[in-house]
Amino acid sequence: MKQKQFLLLMAYSLIVISLIFLPKYVTLNQGKEIVLKTEPVDPRDVFRGDYVILNYEISSVNLNETPYDYEFMDGESIYAVLSEKTTYWGIDSISHAKPAIGDKDVCMKGTVTRNTGDAIMIEWGIESYFVPEGEGWQIQEQMDNISVIVSVDTDCSAVVKQLLLNGEPVEFE
Repeated sequence: MKQKQFLLLMAYSLIVISLIFLPKYVTLNQGKEIVLKTEPVDPRDVFRGDYVILNYEISSVNLNETPYDYEFMDGESIYAVLSEKTTYWGIDSISHAKPAIGDKDVCMKGTVTRNTGDAIMIEWGIESYFVPEGEGWQIQEQMDNISVIVSVDTDCSAVVKQLLLNGEPVEFE
């Protein structure tokens, strides 16, 4: 009886762990890759190690220049349609509901963190990228030249796939 309980506990643990990581794994492997321009914030956390906090050009949206459906409140979900501009992807429109998109566009889901009337701030869930210990400060010093490859799935979820420095993948030893 105890062996059966142990096996059930192990199976339950594997299912829970799979439910946590599987959606991000699927997005990384089956999502559409886009490149976003970053704006740096901070490279270190005492408990979690070195990481880079990433802020994106698309994290601040001017409502006078971007089509939207109606007023956004802090804490609301937001969907953005993005398309490739020159080097980076940018927002074409934002809405409260998941939009229909074309073959060349992607949709990203985020959360409104602040509405100033003319602009809104958005978190996309891709604001942290962990790096090997000791690498955070080196990356921080070069943040003006950092961009990221993001994988976006059909449910509008995004996952950071790769840091780029001057358009080239950042390699860690």
